[in-house]
Amino acid sequence: MKLAGRPCLRRLQALDQMIREGCYPNSQTAARELEVHSRTIHRDLEFLRDSWHAPLEFSREHNGYYYRDAGFSLPLFRLTEGELVALFLAERLLQTYRGTPYAAELTAAFSKLTAALPDEVSLDLSHLGDAYSFRQQAAGAGDADQFRELARAVREGQQLELVYWTASRDETCHRIVDPYHLAGLNGDWYLIAYCHLREDVRMFAPSRIRSLRITGEQFERPADFRIAGYLDASFGAVRGSGPPRRIRLRFTPETARYVREKLWHSTQRIEEEPDGGLVLTLEVSHFLDVKRWALSYGAGCAVLEPAELRRDVAEEVGRMMGRYE
Repeated sequence: MKLAGRPCLRRLQALDQMIREGCYPNSQTAARELEVHSRTIHRDLEFLRDSWHAPLEFSREHNGYYYRDAGFSLPLFRLTEGELVALFLAERLLQTYRGTPYAAELTAAFSKLTAALPDEVSLDLSHLGDAYSFRQQAAGAGDADQFRELARAVREGQQLELVYWTASRDETCHRIVDPYHLAGLNGDWYLIAYCHLREDVRMFAPSRIRSLRITGEQFERPADFRIAGYLDASFGAVRGSGPPRRIRLRFTPETARYVREKLWHSTQRIEEEPDGGLVLTLEVSHFLDVKRWALSYGAGCAVLEPAELRRDVAEEVGRMMGRYE
């Protein structure tokens, strides 16, 4: 991880050191020492006093500046060892998004953060490369320009016309949408927007947008729209149009120990059973992602209710068995 330095920060640090060492610098002497114009030093001194509230005083006797309060320190980033490790891990996690539409923006944001750090960091982080790594689920490469258009439309309240491919029906159609929000779910991004065709708020995968066009119309996001409330109705990326319904899943003792390790949904409730198993209750509006999740545990999970989901899973298991006959 390379920490970039900025000349202005280095100059401010050098000016601060001259003041602390009792050199009583002024615009002329500091300019000669730092090889810049005296107007630059004048602006630096104003910045120290007005923006960073440095207790600067001018000594007529010494014809230079000193700190009225010797305990003053520059408000630069001062990171603990743990915070530096966290910064290192953030950079490693950033690498997993290479090749995605938002990699450039994430890299630029990370560079701006590290640019404010000092040029030299005493903690050696090189050994952490062997200690930590990240593996993400595959994220769609998508189109970077298209993703930026979506982000801008969300920020500026611009209505869009989409040519969108629906995977479940294998069909492409035109949609006029009011883009409300971009959400990262399970390693991928989704656009939450009001669809004028369906007259409802729907989720769209950017990777399935074949083309988009700004219609020139502006929209206002409804005051009562809350993204947390909208996403809470879904278990994953698939959300139903109806109200949430109760789902109960029973996990065997062998599987339950893994289910207890995570918070799977904001509505979940766990009922412990005498044999070490558990029953997990959820409130979601669509069954598809729950069905896939339950099937991933094989015989370790059984759907108790609703009856239609229990029947759907049983039929899926039957079709799976047919594949191996």
